[in-house]
Amino acid sequence: MRRSLTCAAFRTGSTLSSARRLGMTFLQGLAVASALFALLGSAACIGVTGSKPLAPGGSGTTASESGAASISVAPLTIGFGNVVVGTSNSQTVTLSNTGGASVTITTVLPSGYGFIYTGLPTPITIGAGLSTSFTVSFQPASAGAVSGSMTIESSTATYTVSLSGTGIASAPQVSPSTSSVIFGNVTVGTPSPQPVVLTNTGNANLNISSVTASGTGFAASGGSGVTLAPNQSVTVTVTFDPSATGTFAGSLLIASNATNSTNITLSGAGVAAPSTQHSVALNWSPSPSAVMGYFVYRGTTSGGPYAKLIPSVDTAPSYTDGSVSDGQTYYYVVTSVGSGNIESAYSNQVSVTIPSQ
Repeated sequence: MRRSLTCAAFRTGSTLSSARRLGMTFLQGLAVASALFALLGSAACIGVTGSKPLAPGGSGTTASESGAASISVAPLTIGFGNVVVGTSNSQTVTLSNTGGASVTITTVLPSGYGFIYTGLPTPITIGAGLSTSFTVSFQPASAGAVSGSMTIESSTATYTVSLSGTGIASAPQVSPSTSSVIFGNVTVGTPSPQPVVLTNTGNANLNISSVTASGTGFAASGGSGVTLAPNQSVTVTVTFDPSATGTFAGSLLIASNATNSTNITLSGAGVAAPSTQHSVALNWSPSPSAVMGYFVYRGTTSGGPYAKLIPSVDTAPSYTDGSVSDGQTYYYVVTSVGSGNIESAYSNQVSVTIPSQ
C-alpha cells in the first residue's frame, strides 16, 4: 500500500538578522534533509514493491502494490508406478492462486525421459482465487526405472513437481479355462459342443488372430480376430462330430501375440447309434369250429415259400414276431389245427415292412 509523505513547515523569528536567518536556514535544511532520508530508509513515506523467490516445489506469497499473490501446486510428487512400454499413464496437476493478485505462468519445463505435459499453454495468467490444471503423462519407450521433474516458472516464483515411473515390457498372456477337452462317447452323426474360455492374464492387449481345431471330427468357432484387454475373456466353442466309430484326438490351436504358449488337447470316441428293436404283432379271428390251436408261417417272398415260426400249436389267436431285421419285408400266413392234428390250408397273406434304422 502506498503511503503519502507529510513534512512539517518551519518558521523562523522575524527579529533575526539576515545573516543569522541565513545560517539558521542552512541548519534547518540539513535537518529536513536528514529527516527525509530517514523516512525514505524506513519506508515510512512510500510503499515498497518486492519479490521473494520460493523454494522449488513450494508455494508462497509475494507482496505487490495491488495485493498478495499466492500459488499452490498439487501434487508436488507423482509416482506413475509400472507402465507398460508403448502405453501411457496420466495424472493431473492443479495450480491454484489463493492470493489477491494475478500470477502469470511463464514456462513449464519437463525433464526425464518419457515425461510430457499437455493442457497448459504458456504464458497463462491465473487470476486471484482461480485455478488451472494440466496433465502430466509417463510414456515409457523402454523398460526400466525413470525419474524426472516438471519445473513451473511464474512471474513470482519457481515450482518443481517430482516425477518417477518404471517402464515394463509388454507381456500379453492367454490362459484357457482348461488344458484338455474330453468329449467321451459321442454318437456318430450327432455333434457335441463344449465351451473353452480364453482370458488375457497379461499386462498388455492380447490380439488373437485365429482359433482352429485339428483332428478328425473336431471344429472350433469364435475367438478369431479378437483383441482382449488385460483380464478380458472370450468364449470359444469346440465341437466333436464323429462321422465314424473309433477313438479320435486333436488340439485347439490359438494364434496370438501372447508371450506364453498354450496346449489344449481334444479327445473323443465315435460310437454307433443303439439299434431299435422292431417286432411284428399278428392278430386274427378265431376259427369258427373247434380247433386245438394255430401255427404261424413267415416268408420273404410274396406267395411263399413260408417257414413255420413256432414248433408247437399256439392256442391264442395272436403272435408277436421279434426276430425281424430293419428294412426287410415279411409275408405271414396262419393255419389252424383241428382234431386228429389235421392242419388247415394257409390263411390269406399279410405283409409287413420293417422300418430302416
